[in-house]
Amino acid sequence: MMSEMSRVTVSEKGAASATIVRRIESLFLLLCIFLYCFVSSAQAVETGTGEILAMEAARLEEQGQYSQALEQYSKALPLLLEAQNDELAQVCSDSARKLMIIQDTYPYSLSELKELILQAYPEASEEQITLWTTEETLHKWTYDGETHYFSDTVANLKYRYLDLMFADEASQASYGSLLEDVLAIIAGQPDNSFTQYGHPAQYRGIHTISVPRGELPQTGTLRLWLPIPINTGAQTETVIESVTPEKWMKFPASIDRDIGLAYLEVPLEELEEDLLIQLAFVFTHYEQHYDVDPTAVGEYDRDSEVYRHYTGSYGNTEINDEIIDMANHIAGDESNPYLAARKIYDYIVENVTYCLMPHLLFHPRTEMAESSYVHRYQQGDCGAQSMYFTAMCRALGIPARTTGGWQLFSGEFSGHFWAEFYLPNYGWIPVDTSFGQLSYYPKEASAEDQKAFIDFCFASQDSMRCVVQKDTDIPLIPKAQGMVLLPLAIQMPAVEYSIPSGEMWEAPVLEHWTLSCEKIY
Repeated sequence: MMSEMSRVTVSEKGAASATIVRRIESLFLLLCIFLYCFVSSAQAVETGTGEILAMEAARLEEQGQYSQALEQYSKALPLLLEAQNDELAQVCSDSARKLMIIQDTYPYSLSELKELILQAYPEASEEQITLWTTEETLHKWTYDGETHYFSDTVANLKYRYLDLMFADEASQASYGSLLEDVLAIIAGQPDNSFTQYGHPAQYRGIHTISVPRGELPQTGTLRLWLPIPINTGAQTETVIESVTPEKWMKFPASIDRDIGLAYLEVPLEELEEDLLIQLAFVFTHYEQHYDVDPTAVGEYDRDSEVYRHYTGSYGNTEINDEIIDMANHIAGDESNPYLAARKIYDYIVENVTYCLMPHLLFHPRTEMAESSYVHRYQQGDCGAQSMYFTAMCRALGIPARTTGGWQLFSGEFSGHFWAEFYLPNYGWIPVDTSFGQLSYYPKEASAEDQKAFIDFCFASQDSMRCVVQKDTDIPLIPKAQGMVLLPLAIQMPAVEYSIPSGEMWEAPVLEHWTLSCEKIY
């Protein structure tokens, strides 16, 4: 019998492919009607070669023959561009890019995966490896007639099996040190409930993109969206210190909006030397400590824009019947939003397994939303868990959002997301379920320290953060013409090329991109 994961995988693939097929069929049908009405069938084949190749590619994609489909898309694209069929060319480009993303995300056959596990864990027995590779919750995708496995499958093992985590000296050192750092923050928390923000930290970040000229197209326009901090709540004093070259920046940086972006356009015909871009920013982030009295929480204004927006179902924060039922089951008879949110937090920390996620292949690239996936499989990383928390809060009528950008625990910028829920009379309360789970990773952590750490991650937060966006699935500013690599969040530059090509032009940009961090105080 096919496992539930396998069924969902096929469903995701089929739904996404069917959508593309329908778009191509619609365009192709109109073309065929015109051709058959006004020219001979021989002329139709000649005139519609690009469209025919696109249709064939979509059919191959629907059948799971991705390598063959990619070949057909690559043949169709130049013909469609030559025929000035830009709409279908964009569809083909997005489809080809999606297939390359799938192959990059799920690169390993079962035998290759087992070999990688043996390299990482040479003492593992055959029985253990069999167990680790047959879990129903493994991320996998079937294409070209074979099941392929997620690129981070081996990295996820230590989160699934904590005995591997406990035996990993590097993990024990890093997680143990971070546990101590947060316990020190807890020990220094203010006693009075009126101090919500304290102990500010100021940081400077510098984006540097340096791409050899030969790795970029000769013509067209390269569009770049660089993530930057925004001013919001515990984060203030955001300043863009410099942009080089300034002439390529088309709009003022959106530091006071829901998503922080610096947008640049590079005219490639004018680029004679290597591409070099630098952008420097500074921001201040405060620790947060909310001492909430549940009896002092006010009433929601259910007609307000904030309430309507942040209790809705959209994007990867999908609220389906199963999530509504789960939220009600967890909350039980609890009607106080603060206490109900705490119940949801505790449930996720205790029951949802941390694991790295194939974010590139969730909504809108496929029809699977992250919150629904986490609910179904009870696993997910920081962003996925946060979207699940957000969805369950919203299901109970508690405004919530998935906020984030980067964490700076190691002194460098690293992608991270957490959640916030809104309480009248208090504001947006931070919640970090996956960070709370970190307390389970140091083998020697006491039960008392674990509890203190988990309690801290609900309604308190360290200053080692940088907020880039207030929620997931916020459109880029300006909107992209096609689909960028990771539409739901921006933690690295988003890249778009003006001519549909089916190529991953993000690759040379991201390969030659760095984001340095300096703590000023």
